[in-house]
Amino acid sequence: MNRPKTELTEKQEVFLDKLFGDANGNPKIAGELAGYSKQSYPKVVRNLKKEIIQRAENYLAVHAPKAAMQITGMMDDNAILPQANIRLEAAKQVLDRIGIIKKDQIDINMKAVHGLFILPKKDDIKDVLPPLEELEIKK
Repeated sequence: MNRPKTELTEKQEVFLDKLFGDANGNPKIAGELAGYSKQSYPKVVRNLKKEIIQRAENYLAVHAPKAAMQITGMMDDNAILPQANIRLEAAKQVLDRIGIIKKDQIDINMKAVHGLFILPKKDDIKDVLPPLEELEIKK
């Protein structure tokens, strides 16, 4: 899916670079570092929503190998790591968000007992209804 690249101003580019750099994800600080007024950062974030999401996805993708290494490294590490469960969960969340998810398999065993029900032969419609001459039509 090729989307046309949105042309960003130099200030917007600086904002995005600072947001994922010096500001550590804080949009207020990124706005100030990029030269925006203190109150305007929410509007900047709204205008750059697609670009922020795209950069966040790229950022997570770049750190996916680190997350994978963290998970496998914990298997081999005999030392008790402080907050190991928190680190493991963070690594799983990064991988989950970029699309590498745990596969769930469900085994469904079902026994279906099929019964056969035989209906009696339907009578001819003539045998059920009286002849038309015998029916009295009311006007």
